[in-house]
Amino acid sequence: MSSLFRRLALALVATLLGAGAASAQAPPAGEASELEQAIAPQSNAICPAAERYSLARPAPELGPTEVAVGIFFQDIAQLSDVDQTLDADVFVIVRWRDPRLADPARGKGSAECPFPEGRLWMPALEPENLRGRQAFYPTRFLVDEHGVATVVRRLWVKLSQPLDFRDFPFDRHVWKVTIWPVLSRSEELVFHPLERATGRSERLTLSGWSVGAPRVSASTTSRVARVGSFARLDVEVDLAREWAYHAWKLGLPLTLIVLMAYGVYWIPATAAPQQIALGMTSMLTLVAYMLALGGSLPRIAYLTRADRFFVGSALLVFLGLVKALVLISQPQKPEIAERMNRWGRRLYPLAMVANALLAFAL
Repeated sequence: MSSLFRRLALALVATLLGAGAASAQAPPAGEASELEQAIAPQSNAICPAAERYSLARPAPELGPTEVAVGIFFQDIAQLSDVDQTLDADVFVIVRWRDPRLADPARGKGSAECPFPEGRLWMPALEPENLRGRQAFYPTRFLVDEHGVATVVRRLWVKLSQPLDFRDFPFDRHVWKVTIWPVLSRSEELVFHPLERATGRSERLTLSGWSVGAPRVSASTTSRVARVGSFARLDVEVDLAREWAYHAWKLGLPLTLIVLMAYGVYWIPATAAPQQIALGMTSMLTLVAYMLALGGSLPRIAYLTRADRFFVGSALLVFLGLVKALVLISQPQKPEIAERMNRWGRRLYPLAMVANALLAFAL
């Protein structure tokens, strides 16, 4: 099974890196063009001799080592609003050129070699917001005729990022994965965004969200509590919540509860106990509904659009209960009760519309 996974991984990476290569009119010049070339594994290609491996950075006299990185999302399985984490199945492709490994005898193919951990310099990278990972199979290592080394990993990762839920359930987010070198500064290592190998599958397990195409970019900047400048690689994915589920599960039942409380204004003034019973029932139902849905988001210090709709609905239901209590306290003034009922029947629907507009339209 593991060999099957390895073959599928290499086939996928070769396809990703090859996409666009055939359609490009002219390849870019320099080292970046070599890093963008497609992978063509060949079983008869010869791996570098052991004496060619070195823990020293390749060709330091030529400046910083250019490291190409691409991330392909094979699947996005879950996004937890409460934990603000994302679970994904990803291919991570890292490429750099080491002239010591070059061998023209390989021709146009790449040799698939044992992973030279502890024997060869390789870029040490760290994702900023990684909370956990699990490898599907051993790391793959390939080398082509120009000495371009390719490391392919398939990982199950858990990523975290603070999210802004103010527009919930119409919220949109840009999920960012930031990768840094562990130690190397920008004088030693720079990133090259491997756009051909960055993307996602057409079919994802994640439900309730619309997922955009991943974007990759490279820059140089400073790091907190670090001296000097460092290379930085960002992979961004646009996420938009599909709000229809919440409209049916949240909006419709809540609207029916508020409409139930509207019956207070249609019950005769002489039936004050029935008005109080209806108002109390509506209020308790609303509170229970709010508590049941309270665990769907983290404990945040601001109101979401859904929270504003909840609060406005609670005020409308509570005003109906207050109106019933006023009738009990003023039994000798039936004209007040009639006036309150008459105005309530007119203003209550308008207040419901205003509440919805204030919560979701402004």
